[in-house]
Amino acid sequence: MKKVDRQRLIKQLIMENEIETQDDLIALLEQSGVKATQATVSRDVREMSIVKTHGSDGRVKYAIFSQNQAASSEEKLKGSIKDSVIRVERVQFMVIVHTDMGAADVVTNFLDEVGYDEIAGTVAGVDTIIIIARSEEEAKTVVTNFEAMMK
Repeated sequence: MKKVDRQRLIKQLIMENEIETQDDLIALLEQSGVKATQATVSRDVREMSIVKTHGSDGRVKYAIFSQNQAASSEEKLKGSIKDSVIRVERVQFMVIVHTDMGAADVVTNFLDEVGYDEIAGTVAGVDTIIIIARSEEEAKTVVTNFEAMMK
């Protein structure tokens, strides 16, 4: 199957199903007669701007992120921070963000999408995000910005 056809199928599967993991997506692809490796699906997810978000039942699921959606990435980041961030603390040049259970990867997806210059990288767990800033001063700026968005 051609890449464009596989990605069209992935989009359809995500819109029609509550898909929580890449393994779930791979299984649905196989049910549709498409063999794809984890590396291929991971690349498709990245290229298609697929993000994790919360479904109506509160569980995390894949969704297609569109630049044409009403809210910008930064507005979505602000909303997710306000809704799910519990505490923010700075440890030298790193910022530790504590979220509600299952929300860290959602916040991190929006944070990565915005792409603040102060941030060198992020790591997300289930309820904790580690933000690596480029300096201690820039880490202070990240904390200040997060605290402002939490209000």
